[in-house]
Amino acid sequence: MDRSELLTRIREDRTELEDVLQRFERQNLTAPLLPNGWSIRDIIAHIGFWERRMVTLYDTLSSGSVPQDPIGEESLDRLNARVYQENHLLPIGIVQMNEAEAYGALLTIAETAPEADLFDPERFAWTEGDPFYRFIAVNTYEHYADHLPDLRAAADSLYA
Repeated sequence: MDRSELLTRIREDRTELEDVLQRFERQNLTAPLLPNGWSIRDIIAHIGFWERRMVTLYDTLSSGSVPQDPIGEESLDRLNARVYQENHLLPIGIVQMNEAEAYGALLTIAETAPEADLFDPERFAWTEGDPFYRFIAVNTYEHYADHLPDLRAAADSLYA
């Protein structure tokens, strides 16, 4: 993986996500159309949270600090539930704006961070041998791919 390939994957899969999201009419963005009763707004907030978290993580690591809040498998579900509760009633415009800003900030890191910060597996000890680009991948194109099937199914059921 190099920067060009990383950016291509992020941008292509982001376009795919945006294309699916654009299929939904505004009045359907807050309806519980997805598994677990989530709405499109809830998924957008969820994705934005994880994108913003990676921006914060990169800022912490690149400043020479050590993140204080590692996430284990057990706490992942609790954290996602908390994010859902904190964002579930926010206006859709705020949620969309927050997510767009988080995505833009993370994309800027992918575009401009030093090569070593992104691709050297030893650059940040906290990542335990994973190059930082993996954290970006997991929270952009791989994350989008996790949610695209449910989003497509919901759009197809409404607009087919």
